[in-house]
Amino acid sequence: LRKELSPGRWTLLEALRAEGKMTVYALAKQLGRHYKNVHTDVARLIEFGLIEKTKDGKVFVPWDVIAAELRLAA
Repeated sequence: LRKELSPGRWTLLEALRAEGKMTVYALAKQLGRHYKNVHTDVARLIEFGLIEKTKDGKVFVPWDVIAAELRLAA
């Protein structure tokens, strides 16, 4: 989980949560990152259920808080 939520992806989540629904292109432009890299990050975060996509292709973060529970093997 820590690998998947890199500082870049965390910044992406924060920006998307603050700005609301937008295209991946607009998000990449706002973050000053290459579209391909942002697209890859967004696709991965969608897989994890941290980002959702609207029917018209915009992405958004529907959560205020992300909580994880990690159990250590006994």
